[in-house]
Amino acid sequence: MRSILLREDENSRRKEHFWVVGLRSDNRILYIELVSLGNASSAVADPLDVYQLAVVNKSSRIMVVHNHIDAGLKPSESDKTTTQNLIEGGKLLNIQVLDHLIISEDGYFSFLEEGLIEMEENGEG
Repeated sequence: MRSILLREDENSRRKEHFWVVGLRSDNRILYIELVSLGNASSAVADPLDVYQLAVVNKSSRIMVVHNHIDAGLKPSESDKTTTQNLIEGGKLLNIQVLDHLIISEDGYFSFLEEGLIEMEENGEG
């Protein structure tokens, strides 16, 4: 996703983007789709848009990815709430949220790696 961001014009790079990566049960990628283009400080991800793609593409797992412009890689409270809401919605549809990545030009933050998503609460284990 970082390489996609770097190809965009300067104006678009100064906005938060929110992508969904749909995966098969064997973790092969089915699709990568931009679901929200926000402003410099946020990109609102509508759960309907996130899960509509997963249902149509018969994806049993998803990862969500968004970028931070200048705020560093630390997730905001809104990021945490969005992630938890997506996990809960996914449980109803039997679609697992594997991870939420925050990316920037300097690196990434993984909710899974940092313990903010636990596999047992997310349908595994």
